[in-house]
Amino acid sequence: MMQTAWLFPLLLSTTCYALLPPSSPHTTKSSVTLSSFSSWNPNEILLSPLPPPRTSPLLFAVSSATEDPTIISPTNDEDNAPTNNLQGEITLHLNEAVTAQSQQDVTSQRNAVENASQTLMQWVELSKGVKSSMPGAEVFQSVIQGYLSLPSSIRIAQQQQEENESIQECITDNYEEELAEKNQIKSLLGKRTIKGQQQQHQQQQQGGDNTNSSPPHLATRILDVMESYYEPTPEVYDAIIASFGKCALEYLAQIPSLITESNHNDKEDIGVGGEDDDAIEQTKGDMATIDDNDDDEQSNQYSLYYSQAWKSAKAALQLLNRSEDLYHETGKQSNRLPSASSYATVMDVYKALAVNSAHVLLLVDSKKKSRDEALNVWKNLRQRRLEMYRLNDSGATGEGGRRSRYNILPGGVTKSVEDTFGYAYNLLCESSPSYAKESSELSRLMENEQKIGTYHFNQLIFDLAQYPQSFSGLLAQDLLEFMVARVASTPKKERENNPNVPKPTVETINGVLKAWMVTPNYHDAVARRVESVLAKLAGWQSDGTLWGVTPDTVSYNTCINCWKQSGIPGAAERATEILVLMEDDSTNIAPDAISYCSCMSAWAECAATNPRAGANAEAILTRMHSRGKENDDAPKPTTRCFNAVLLAYANGKQKGGGKRALELLRFMESLHSEGYVDCQPDSYTFNIVMKALTNSKETGAAQKANQLLRRMERSNDKGSTLQPDIFSYNIVLDAFSRIGDAESAEKLLQQMYDRSERGSIAKPNAHSYTAVLTAWARNGDGKAVATTRAEELFNNFERKYAAGETDVQADTTVYNALINVWAKSGERKALYRVTQILSTMEELGLQGGDESVAPNSRTYCAVLDCIARSRNFKAYNKALEVIKRMEDFYSEGHESVRPCARAYSIVISTIARSRKRDKAVKAQEMLRRMESEYVKGNVAARPTVYCYNGVLNAAAFTSGDERDQEEAFRVACLTFDELRISEYLQPTHVSYGTFLKSIRKLMPDSEIREKLVTSVFRRCCKEGLVGEMVLREMKALSSPDFYQSLMTGYDTKLGIPPKSFSANVVERDYDWRE
Repeated sequence: MMQTAWLFPLLLSTTCYALLPPSSPHTTKSSVTLSSFSSWNPNEILLSPLPPPRTSPLLFAVSSATEDPTIISPTNDEDNAPTNNLQGEITLHLNEAVTAQSQQDVTSQRNAVENASQTLMQWVELSKGVKSSMPGAEVFQSVIQGYLSLPSSIRIAQQQQEENESIQECITDNYEEELAEKNQIKSLLGKRTIKGQQQQHQQQQQGGDNTNSSPPHLATRILDVMESYYEPTPEVYDAIIASFGKCALEYLAQIPSLITESNHNDKEDIGVGGEDDDAIEQTKGDMATIDDNDDDEQSNQYSLYYSQAWKSAKAALQLLNRSEDLYHETGKQSNRLPSASSYATVMDVYKALAVNSAHVLLLVDSKKKSRDEALNVWKNLRQRRLEMYRLNDSGATGEGGRRSRYNILPGGVTKSVEDTFGYAYNLLCESSPSYAKESSELSRLMENEQKIGTYHFNQLIFDLAQYPQSFSGLLAQDLLEFMVARVASTPKKERENNPNVPKPTVETINGVLKAWMVTPNYHDAVARRVESVLAKLAGWQSDGTLWGVTPDTVSYNTCINCWKQSGIPGAAERATEILVLMEDDSTNIAPDAISYCSCMSAWAECAATNPRAGANAEAILTRMHSRGKENDDAPKPTTRCFNAVLLAYANGKQKGGGKRALELLRFMESLHSEGYVDCQPDSYTFNIVMKALTNSKETGAAQKANQLLRRMERSNDKGSTLQPDIFSYNIVLDAFSRIGDAESAEKLLQQMYDRSERGSIAKPNAHSYTAVLTAWARNGDGKAVATTRAEELFNNFERKYAAGETDVQADTTVYNALINVWAKSGERKALYRVTQILSTMEELGLQGGDESVAPNSRTYCAVLDCIARSRNFKAYNKALEVIKRMEDFYSEGHESVRPCARAYSIVISTIARSRKRDKAVKAQEMLRRMESEYVKGNVAARPTVYCYNGVLNAAAFTSGDERDQEEAFRVACLTFDELRISEYLQPTHVSYGTFLKSIRKLMPDSEIREKLVTSVFRRCCKEGLVGEMVLREMKALSSPDFYQSLMTGYDTKLGIPPKSFSANVVERDYDWRE
């Protein structure tokens, strides 16, 4: 400890600057002003704006609400800092919303999100003029997500109606209630029905005109504020646009479709024609039978629905315009390009408005909306989308350069069936040479100039799906709409027998859906486009153009598969909704085994982020089994169905997933014994169950997985087709590796060799050896034994390869596993051995050209970790030598050895553990090298908070004379300052604890130190970062009376700080808390 007190006014002025907010958010280094302590006011530090608090994950990433922090109200002016832990309060409210949503408590959910929104607005108001303390973009996005998770006004009204019906069952018949709910789901896919009008009318009278308070409108208000400070990503706009589109479709779904036949004389629209005079008169005659008062009341209600749908559509269009404006303002950056799904959503909504306009016009003359206006918006959006994405539509222009109404087809070729078909066929041939060689039948048809009909169009559409191109979906849909237009323009009597009218069939529809499903580069927009095709089909059915053409099970299965492959949030839920629709007896579209399997697979796809995925998939399987028992014609569970559910448990993080997978396997076996022949477990089934056990981390999971493997071996020995493969053994080896059971892992490896000699297909590979070596690295019984056995295994591996077993070759992962064993052994010769292995890999891989054994970033990190653990006096120089080699190889073009943040962090930690007198300065220099790499374009080298904490730690443990400690304290102040003003990092509880340690070890006890400690601790409290380390340092720095004085005014018990002080702490030990 330095004893010279005169030096600290100079140093503490540096510390004061470190605690004050930066003058510019882009400052990267501190310009320390050397001023005297006479002008320093601790209150300035307390009242200075805080940097943006760390942001929690988005609302939907929260799986379960833990104990929430309590937000306290300061009792004096010093504690009224601008942010006042507002991030913790927002997180608290959003967690409450998640809890309320899981409990289906809509009122509490809405109140919680509103509270989060109000807190966010308060934060923004307090932070005006100080950008560094402004809420981060993630905070705005989390509140927007919170609003979008709320149910719409229509949904709320329906829930209220259901509650009333449960109390007053005599008011409404249960059948009508269920029918109304089913019709609402159908409407989203275009399955409208005239039944249930009265029930829907009663429900919506409670909904009222609440569009301005609807979830997307409230989310838009947050977006308005967000745009003042940030540039929202296209995904934010797309989420709100999708919510507006959903609201519009829900309103339109309340308007009953009046199914009539028409001549469809309008040839320029999108396939939605007007009714002829006879149909209109017939419809009016039917409506005349309804009571006049009821008719007027219904008409007014339908007009209101249509008006609200228009408002939602216009709001979605405005957001799309804003997204386009931002794209142009930011220099047309690719990451700012509006999402294709945004265009698809808005276009589909306006198309639905055009479809429903005819029905509203029949019911209400005083409040009608122009169908032409909706069509004009739709056409304009189509052109804007094409111009924005520059698809392969160079020929999609009509005469005079006028844009065609089709996506790909030029206006000039759509005058005849032959020209249209020829253009599409030639375009596919030009884009796919392999197709041009194989499409002999269509080629002969073109050469012989035969009549082209429905069969040929269907074949071409399916070819677009079989040979995917970037335009497959668009061109297939163009062909469909061309066929519909030809049908609509032909008199009804001539449609069936006219060979020049290729009328679409259900096979045509399924071909278009398949083409969309395989179209690349459309991502999440594919699922919505597929649903829009079905919505169009409903419109063509309702106006009589395609009367009798209805989607079948294949159509809906394709739709479910598109949602499964989309990977977007909510995809599994949407797939489940479609499956429920198919299960509805009124749809006449029965689901098959593929329908159930695809839906369960959708849950398996999202299992990594949805902890309830396994349970949801199992619920579908249970429903399938129950329906199969009640109806012999219903599909029964199959092996694929069970495998999909098991995979959801294996990929997920649900507690007890391994145990549940075992129970499902037993249930599957019992069904097979009862006569379910298609429900026999196979090798893949057992592999998934073993994987679920391995990933569950449950007690005894490895032993249970091994027992299943033994069962597979015994069955195979008895002549069964159930044979374990290499994946079966490697999964069990991984299970042993996780728990460090090296003896069992090595024993199993030897069994693999023994069985392979008897003809087994499972022969050990590099993954097998890597798992066993990793098990030895994690083994806690004797590190000397671990290194000995690891070396013997590695040598055995090399001998087998030298003997001619070329399928057994040590690769980079095997070498890395061997290095890890030595690195964690703690043996004295570990440092020598790992550097020797690294040199061998560099010589063979980087210099010799054998990429299979070339070291990667993981290799160097493992070597550096061994150096850091060695406590060798040469560790300091060895670490600098290794990181220099890593940088040199990377500069020579070896991307696999890119220096990463972890490597630099280990080097800084090694420097901090050394006995160098200037280790604080050296650690800071390494941090500067790291920043230099990042500036050069190495994004993997971006400094992390661990690197800054390592520099602080080096300063805190600096020994030497007064000058050395003075320099160390200066480094600590500058490092903490840079961490606070960083644009992408925030201090953690370890940062504060280590900085307090630097004060304790480098600064003598004095009134000045007491003031500094007070300032640092209060700032730490406001950021919610009072962890165990901070409390430990505070107790070492101050007397009990001084510590209690800091707690004055707060609700404490026995001197323990309130929970809000630790709201943002992430550490394992919370024993010091209440």
